[in-house]
Amino acid sequence: MMSRMKEIVQMWREQRRVPYPLTAQEAWDFWMLESPTYHLKVSTIQMYASGHGIRTFIESGTFRGDMVQAIKHAFQRVISIELDEQLHQAAANLFAADPHVQIIHGDSGRVLPELLQSITEPCLFWLDGHYIPLSLESARGDVDTPILQELEAILRHSVPNHVILIDDARCFIGQNPLLKGYPTIQQLEEFVHRLRPDLSFFVQNDIIRICKLTEGATSSLKKVNFLLPFDQKSFAVYGSETDQSVLHFIETENGYYEHYVINPLKRVVQPDFICLDIGANLGTISLALSYLAPQGKVYAFEPSNVNYAYLVKTIAENQIDNIEPLHLGVFDRNGTIHFHEDERGGGWSFIPQDEMVIAKSNQHINCVRLDDWVEMNMIPRVDLIKIDVEGSEVIVLEHAINTLRKWNPDLIVEFNLESMRDNFNRHPLVLYVLLEKLFSHIYLLKRDDTIVKINNYNQLLEEMKPFHGDLFCTNKTFLA
Repeated sequence: MMSRMKEIVQMWREQRRVPYPLTAQEAWDFWMLESPTYHLKVSTIQMYASGHGIRTFIESGTFRGDMVQAIKHAFQRVISIELDEQLHQAAANLFAADPHVQIIHGDSGRVLPELLQSITEPCLFWLDGHYIPLSLESARGDVDTPILQELEAILRHSVPNHVILIDDARCFIGQNPLLKGYPTIQQLEEFVHRLRPDLSFFVQNDIIRICKLTEGATSSLKKVNFLLPFDQKSFAVYGSETDQSVLHFIETENGYYEHYVINPLKRVVQPDFICLDIGANLGTISLALSYLAPQGKVYAFEPSNVNYAYLVKTIAENQIDNIEPLHLGVFDRNGTIHFHEDERGGGWSFIPQDEMVIAKSNQHINCVRLDDWVEMNMIPRVDLIKIDVEGSEVIVLEHAINTLRKWNPDLIVEFNLESMRDNFNRHPLVLYVLLEKLFSHIYLLKRDDTIVKINNYNQLLEEMKPFHGDLFCTNKTFLA
């Protein structure tokens, strides 16, 4: 029999509502359980700002200034409103040296209408001024959430092309002992469409998104039907009409893609697995993992600006709630780094090491060490990791040792001789030796759907011919 909390979560993910009134403890547990990672919020803001060409960021609920700190370099003007006097003063001091950042003290429900009188261009609004009673530093104004006042001011404003992102969608479940005065998602959508029926309203990864639809970076949009090699399950996948790295092969294979990698997943992935898809590309492996782990979670890392936009659109189109897209690369540092976007398709893009390639690269990406990211985001466990990062696989793994030792996940990793040598000047034997140290069993997933146990490096080279290989590495699961 399904537990009460599982029933609550399932209905929320499927229908954006809860099945019955919640107790205060249930509301808090649900709020904590459905919390997304911080990086997701930052990358979502950056994606919408880039896609809509927005230069001004307006936030309600400054709190400690974390979001302003994360996005301040992506906007020409940043305004944040904080109700609590001490938090306001601390944030004002923190950003005193940033002339384009303004921290305003007051209730956003009252401040926004006044502020908007001076706004003449589209802005991105990050509405996060919600009162949570069990949050020690959360301030309360006249109401627990000023969301309706905020929305009315923005939607009635003379500039029609604002983008509105509302944080903590999981709070909007209606009146309950913990959250008083919160409307439901359905009530919010009705309110928005009453004032602006031309706007799109949808919820994804705990963020309510309200804006006019635009293709932005996805102007050469193409949609294909992607099929799983089992259960007659299919998904819509988006990409560029010029993409040769993924969409071309899906069409060539009549809807299938890397079936020899996806097929074994059905034998391994359990319904509650937590999976990391590093180098998610357009999301084919993430889609398969999300289907096999409906009660679990898939964190899909994709650093490419173009691919990330397609990935987000694919997840939204298929109405999937257990994939969290992250606009991040995984490498040997936390920060920014050069990135080479391959015009033939994102599946061949990579982090360059050669100075000549770096000089030609015009894109910077945010990247993280995997161990640091897992710890910082308090990921409860990791059951499976897939890595396909065009040659930097060994670098990713070298900085994921703590995660691997703590959680002992299974690993699917691409073994591409050319990418390792050409992109990183690393001998492929280095990756193989590391895999042997980390895993007791290494299997090659061959393209004819056979699985071969690998005992040494020379055997792997011989079995892979004439292609590169995909390996399944484990300390607990026997595939062959």
